[in-house]
Amino acid sequence: MDLVHYAYGKAIRLADFLKMDELQAIRFDFLTQGGESDRCPLINEIYQQIFPWYDKKADAGDTLNTYRLAIQQYYGHYYWNLDRASQIEIIGIIRQYAPHNESQIFEYEQIDQYGKPYYQVCNNYQLGNFGILPVHGGINPKRSGSPYFDFFDCYLEKVATFYAGKLGDDRLSVAIRKQSAYFEQFGSFDQFVEKNILMDFFEGHGDGQDRLYDQPVRLSGLQSFKDYVRASSRIITRRSQRIWHELRLEHSGF
Repeated sequence: MDLVHYAYGKAIRLADFLKMDELQAIRFDFLTQGGESDRCPLINEIYQQIFPWYDKKADAGDTLNTYRLAIQQYYGHYYWNLDRASQIEIIGIIRQYAPHNESQIFEYEQIDQYGKPYYQVCNNYQLGNFGILPVHGGINPKRSGSPYFDFFDCYLEKVATFYAGKLGDDRLSVAIRKQSAYFEQFGSFDQFVEKNILMDFFEGHGDGQDRLYDQPVRLSGLQSFKDYVRASSRIITRRSQRIWHELRLEHSGF
């Protein structure tokens, strides 16, 4: 099993990214761009293209599906605290079920406060796994806490309750309510889903009900980490293709 340090590649701008073929683009690892993958210069350019309301001062990029908290839920410990056999099993699952380019970074080495090295897993940092949230109000850390643990279907269900006027008083609900102006700009949950290009997170729609998007893919209810990686990877790949096609339409000269 290869162990890699952060190995940043050449900084790529949107014009360079659009010259890739589709398969390269949808599997591109934004971790190679340095810093925080979901807030690097390249993904910020993409946000500006596909999310016209995006304000770099008020909004920030976010990784929608993460491996790290899912690993803690399925294996009982965080990745860095698991035995090496379990870590190798996890990386094997990600390699098998998450489509990737040859340059994909799966894990890296860090040094703890006592000078001891340990392994950390990389989340999926591909195009379809990024979105934006308000900077202020603490929505992002709240959705990573109990009982949500970064499962994006849980977050979508909570946002749906905002539009239905049924938000409760838990920490995530309070954080969403504080940013009500951000969500109100979309008008409805359906519009929130479509304008944020989140359609692929839903099982199906158009069932004759008032709302189109009723059943998010139950990422939080799957039986194993393998099932989670397989299901989230399908969503990420489809959403990557959708965003890629939209970018190409915006820049039809490429």
